[in-house]
Amino acid sequence: EDMRMFGYRAVDTRTLKRLVDLKSAAMWVWQIGVWAVGVFLLTVNLRFWLDLTKRRHPAGSYRGRRVYVAVGLASPCLFGLFRPAIYLTPGLSETEREHVLAHEYTHFRQGDHIWSVLRCAALAAHWWNPLVWLAVGLSRRDGELACDEGALKRLGDGERAAYGGTLLSLVTARPGPGDLFRCATTMTGDKKSLKERITRIAQAPRRWLWAA
Repeated sequence: EDMRMFGYRAVDTRTLKRLVDLKSAAMWVWQIGVWAVGVFLLTVNLRFWLDLTKRRHPAGSYRGRRVYVAVGLASPCLFGLFRPAIYLTPGLSETEREHVLAHEYTHFRQGDHIWSVLRCAALAAHWWNPLVWLAVGLSRRDGELACDEGALKRLGDGERAAYGGTLLSLVTARPGPGDLFRCATTMTGDKKSLKERITRIAQAPRRWLWAA
């Protein structure tokens, strides 16, 4: 009102209305995307859980974690939010089984089953941002690298070569696009990430040089 007294137009109502309409439309698009991605993630994980319950067979426990063998499972994994269990693939040797159990238990100790859920929440909230999708993929990779080191601390440095052999024996289980949407860890990876993991395992005594 003071501005009108001096002959100014206080508000450009047409421009303001366009801005409000654009903001409202953008909010609607974002919210629809959040719900769509959220429902998709929930569906993917629910189907994966139902599939596991049909295929799994009890195989004892490891350090307090339930262990199952799941027929047709592409890769060993840790799955579950409140009471995560370790799922193994059939046909593992005793050595491979010990390596896999140490790997997946390390995932549990690092809280990777919780981080998996948080990554999915980030994807749902920021579905429009390609940098978040990239960050989720890199976060999964970093989790596997850290888990390899944690597992080898439990197994001992003498198991480095054998542990690397276990990773190579699982190379046939290539990750699929749907792995990014599952709240489950996986012991395998693509050729590039697997090569990096094997290299780090082999060069572990010199890692202080990289730190420097």
